[in-house]
Amino acid sequence: MTKSNLTLNIFSIIATVALTLTGCSGGGYRYSHYETIGHQGWERTDTLYFTPVPVAHYGTYTEEVGLRTTSLYPFMQLTLIVCQEAKPSGFCRTDTINARLTDDEGLVTGEGINHYQYLFPLPPVTLAAGDTLHVKVHHDMMRSPLVGVVNVGFSLKQ
Repeated sequence: MTKSNLTLNIFSIIATVALTLTGCSGGGYRYSHYETIGHQGWERTDTLYFTPVPVAHYGTYTEEVGLRTTSLYPFMQLTLIVCQEAKPSGFCRTDTINARLTDDEGLVTGEGINHYQYLFPLPPVTLAAGDTLHVKVHHDMMRSPLVGVVNVGFSLKQ
């Protein structure tokens, strides 16, 4: 076996092991979905729906709202309203996220170059097996349409 074939085989083994380890999600339930905002901007009356989110097992779940913006977004923060209702258990909750997108000097704190990614945790939620979680998200900013917001997402993980 030549030195280049040996190097290639070692690289292949390392890559396979790395992909196997990173591909495992730990066996817990995970839902994640993003909605796209149109180029014309996000109207104050436009509500994003993440439904239905099926729940297979009773338990406590962590939740996050994801946000992707561009440099066209004109403000330092964004206020989001997240309404959740689980059926048939009857769980209902509304959360307000005051999403800070820049530091005190106005520098973007999100990750990325042209599109900036942010994740904002919500309080944990306990759901029953067989529940279906209905999630609605809208912004509570005075300007409408709101430009520079590209995607809004919701994730649920047990």
